Order: sequence, then structure tokens, then C-alpha cells
Amino acid sequence: MRKIDTGKVTLSLEENRYVLAVIYTNEEIEKEDVKSVTDYLDQFKEPIPIVIERTGHYSISVMVQIVMLQQTKNRLKAAAFVERNNRDALMTRIAASTYFKDIEVKSFFKKQEAVAWLMENYATEPLLADSSPS
Repeated sequence: MRKIDTGKVTLSLEENRYVLAVIYTNEEIEKEDVKSVTDYLDQFKEPIPIVIERTGHYSISVMVQIVMLQQTKNRLKAAAFVERNNRDALMTRIAASTYFKDIEVKSFFKKQEAVAWLMENYATEPLLADSSPS
């Protein structure tokens, strides 16, 4: 599984080093949206680095926030958010202090800087042994 589209989020393995998540919905992310995301992340044996881009203006249900708080550290090593504006940066700070509190989180206004930070600090090994470049 290299790329999935849940109808609200796309997830893809990039350079076999990190996952790119693009949240493009303008709706609420609800509990029933979580299973395909967790199934995708569970293909990796260890917690993984992730770049998160927002292109939509969404909300996250309380149940999803609880699941993320309980399970993030088992699936994610670090998260680099690509911000569009100060509102996004505020949302990242809230995520970092709540449901992403157990992992390293950092904001960037340029995607290449987010990727460089992950590659230098967290995305140093291939995620899948048998993966070809995406």
C-alpha cells in the first residue's frame, strides 16, 4: 500500500523515509474516518515520521482526539506541520500540547523545510525494506 485516499485525507509514503498526510476536507474528521488511516500507519513496524499539510478547513471530533491522544506515540515518531497561516500554526500548537503531546511536533511555513527537518532528525532509515521509490 503506497497511497490511500480516505475521502478526507491522503496518505503516501515519500522517499521510503516519511509519510505525507494531506488533510483536504472541509468537514469534521470523525471516528469512522480513523480506521483506514490507522490501518495504513500500522503497515510500518515502528513509529514513523510524518509531514502533515492542510489544504482544507476541517475540525476533529472529540472521539478522534481521544483516539489520537491514546495511540499517536505508537504510530508516529515526529510530526512536521506545513502551515498556511497563523491559524494553522495555532492549531499545531494545540495539537502539540494535547493529542500529539507524546511526540516531537514542529511547524514550518515551507514544505521543503519540514521535510529537511524530518530527514535530518527522524527519517534516517527506510520505513519499508522492500519499498521502491515513490
